[in-house]
Amino acid sequence: MPRIHRLVSPLILSLTLSISALPASAAEITPSPAATLSPFAQYELDMAKYKIEYKLYQEARASREQELRVIGITFIQAIRQATKELKSAGRGASSKASFAAATALAAANRDKAVAELEPLMDPPQPPTKPPGYWMKGNKSKGPSPKAEKKN
Repeated sequence: MPRIHRLVSPLILSLTLSISALPASAAEITPSPAATLSPFAQYELDMAKYKIEYKLYQEARASREQELRVIGITFIQAIRQATKELKSAGRGASSKASFAAATALAAANRDKAVAELEPLMDPPQPPTKPPGYWMKGNKSKGPSPKAEKKN
């Protein structure tokens, strides 16, 4: 047992010292500074992100408009059906009451379907241009000279 104790004791001592020195060595390593982008490069990156978000917004808006069209078509078909039934039933008071009830039901169904649609997200805002950023087509133009008419 004393022989094992002599072998294990230095091993435990060396492990303890290496573990205690580990946090100190980790603190010495500093992370490399993050690469900062120039304002122009950051603007280009933000513009690319904006274009992607705007495309998603346009797709969501188009999808919502398509769903609204379907709801509107369904509503118009229900009104036409009620009108058709009114004409076939005659001009009695009961047929007018059933027409009013069918119209109210169609309007309620339409309003319920519109309320169940997901709300449209806010449109993304374009990034602001950094100072001094001029695009090729954004030159300041003065008034163009007018051609004189020859009569």
